[in-house]
Amino acid sequence: MRTLLALGLVVAAFGVSAADDKKDPTAGKWVIESVTRDGKAVDALKGAVREHTGGKYTLTPAAGSKAAATTGTYTIDATKSPIAVDIKPKGGTYDGKTLLGIAKVEGDTLTVAFAEPGKDRPKTFESKEGSGVVVAVHKKAK
Repeated sequence: MRTLLALGLVVAAFGVSAADDKKDPTAGKWVIESVTRDGKAVDALKGAVREHTGGKYTLTPAAGSKAAATTGTYTIDATKSPIAVDIKPKGGTYDGKTLLGIAKVEGDTLTVAFAEPGKDRPKTFESKEGSGVVVAVHKKAK
């Protein structure tokens, strides 16, 4: 359950609070290609669609997935390098808590790394064993 919630939070990490989505490089629809938590691959959200718009996000699992749909809000600071992302999931274990993360967009690929509540914002896009960091790689939906 904790792993599924962490994956849902990965989806949440894509949200950006911007009045104009043109200033939000994470805005739009993204398909999750891979998720790594504490150094281990997690396939529960592979193929899920994440959508970011106006500071809100939704995560819709792929058909047949046991993962639950997730919603929440996010803010970004695109002036930072890497982009700073603060995610607030709605519901679940992390309801109302802020997850600190980072994001980068390279072409049609979005990579997000975030820490569990109470942990420092990651500095790299790595998820090592015992780190409490989740890394999700997405491709722009076509």
